[in-house]
Amino acid sequence: MGSLDGISFSLRSGIVEPREKAAYPKVHIVCYALGKIIYTLYIHPLAKVPGPKLNALTRVPYVRHLLAGTTVDNVSRLHGKYGDVVRVSPNEVSCISADAWQDIYGFRTGKLRGHLNMQKDPAWYVKPSNGVPSILLANDADHARGRRTLAHAFSEKALAEQEPVVQDYVDQLVSRLKEVTSKSAEPVDMVAWYNWTTFDIISALLWGEPFGSLQDMATHKYIHVLLDSVKSFSMFYIMSYWPVTKYLGNLIIDQKIMAGRREYLGWITSQTKKRVERETQRPDFMTAILKHNGEKGEVPLSMEEMVSNSVLLVSAGSETTATTLSATTFQLLKNPAVMQKLTDEIRGRWTSYSDITLEEVHKAPYLLAVLSEGLRYQPPVPAGFERKVGPGGEVVGGFYLPGGTSVSVSQFPAYHSAQNFTDPETFAPERWMDDSKYANDKKHAFQPFSFGPRNCLGKNLAYAEMRLIMAKMIWSFDLELDPRSANWMDECLVKTLWIKPELKVRVREVVRT
Repeated sequence: MGSLDGISFSLRSGIVEPREKAAYPKVHIVCYALGKIIYTLYIHPLAKVPGPKLNALTRVPYVRHLLAGTTVDNVSRLHGKYGDVVRVSPNEVSCISADAWQDIYGFRTGKLRGHLNMQKDPAWYVKPSNGVPSILLANDADHARGRRTLAHAFSEKALAEQEPVVQDYVDQLVSRLKEVTSKSAEPVDMVAWYNWTTFDIISALLWGEPFGSLQDMATHKYIHVLLDSVKSFSMFYIMSYWPVTKYLGNLIIDQKIMAGRREYLGWITSQTKKRVERETQRPDFMTAILKHNGEKGEVPLSMEEMVSNSVLLVSAGSETTATTLSATTFQLLKNPAVMQKLTDEIRGRWTSYSDITLEEVHKAPYLLAVLSEGLRYQPPVPAGFERKVGPGGEVVGGFYLPGGTSVSVSQFPAYHSAQNFTDPETFAPERWMDDSKYANDKKHAFQPFSFGPRNCLGKNLAYAEMRLIMAKMIWSFDLELDPRSANWMDECLVKTLWIKPELKVRVREVVRT
């Protein structure tokens, strides 16, 4: 009787005895596993991409950080160890080089002429509840069609017409804060106040009706639904890659959140239909959209597409802007010299509150630099805009990536990399003002509103809101960070977007004689 790897057999007959036959499946499993490991680490097209070997073999380490909210810290650490391009999971690659923006997101011109645009990786984007994609997830043709129509709502002409709406709600923010702080010296939560303002602005611009959060000084129930939904985005990602979890969906995703999302869609559908059917004298998004919808013989946006894009505009046009305002306020309060310089500019530039207009705030150089640095230091989308490499593969950052690979520029790691920015951990608005110390900064690595044909339509509106809100806040109030929020940024987690704790700030009205 002989033995090979634990399997007994007869040398004379060559017949494996029944009890030994049971060992065959074990051997097959071991051989398959070893073969898989060898292939993944040494033969797979991504084998040459640097990164932890465990991450190349399994998605578990990446998912663990995703669930803990520590993804960007982990990816930053990996880039610090392995370089510009890192394999963060079996088929996912993270990049931080400035040139990767063009490789992944850019227009297909020059060396990329003839290449297809990389499409959004569906694993990272929650499917629309009504089954009709917004421009975020639409194919290239429908995206271009929808973007051409929606772009009219974000033109310079439209923004000028919409200024009274924006001014109205920024003024409400200031007046309500004056009211509250005149009665109590207790600190207020600026995360909530900025959320109330940006959500009221976007809903008023979209439908002509605000959520009413500033009036009520409370978070509208559907804002709660949206913010709670953000926390569950990582679970949708996990379910897309591990099919078995789809059968556990009712257990791993809070059903109150799912029910809330369905109710929220119904409410947005109602709001959108009412606005489409209603005449209005005050220009808003729908004024421009309805005027140009279907022009030049183009297929018009359907009601379902308008609803899906309304869902997108409400979320993209509010939470991210509020995040930047919160993060910038925190950094100003942690850096008194920067705050003093900004205060001097704002209070020295305008003699009255009414002088602060959209046109005027665009002329305040240090204000613009402060907000750019806020976007760099804590970008509202801290991870990346995931793309899927098409058939035939692409070269990104000097590495060949096969079709099906998920790839992105990870924004927080890119913006905190010393290869892109001098003293990246220093909050320094001067880097955006031609200071010679920062002459070697790779400014084109900074793309907080994405890049290429699918960059953010609302970039100009977001900048306008942030500049106006910050200018009027600093002109009107002295701010002081409450000790309970001293480590606010460290306490922020990332679940696709930032999950932010309260930002406690003492707000005192500036008394002018």
